[in-house]
Amino acid sequence: MKREKILIAEKSTFMRVMLTTALGKLGFDVLGSAKDGEDAVAKYKELKPDIALVDIALDGIDGIEVTRRIVNEDPAAVVIILIVDSLDIPDIIVEAVRAGAKGYMKKPISEEEIEKRIGGALGRR
Repeated sequence: MKREKILIAEKSTFMRVMLTTALGKLGFDVLGSAKDGEDAVAKYKELKPDIALVDIALDGIDGIEVTRRIVNEDPAAVVIILIVDSLDIPDIIVEAVRAGAKGYMKKPISEEEIEKRIGGALGRR
């Protein structure tokens, strides 16, 4: 079975480490990480991951714009937006999907949620 390759674009160092550890346990290969929007787009182009997990609140360009740029470059891209649980989640999800996201995950994130959301997003490819 193919091990999916993942790019993590997350401004929080703690979340990047947590996601890298959880994804490794679940059998995914983390190719790299980015801490801001410009770096996320550049690393996506360089690393060509199967999946990009993108924090909505990246510094510089936000996760929605990162998603737009990635999907414009690679229409088959699987981008999953990471969002903090808040009252405006439905609006954020709609905006993320319009930008090309294949799914979303609410923080804090469990390993079970990661596995479920990535599986679902891959199914919508």
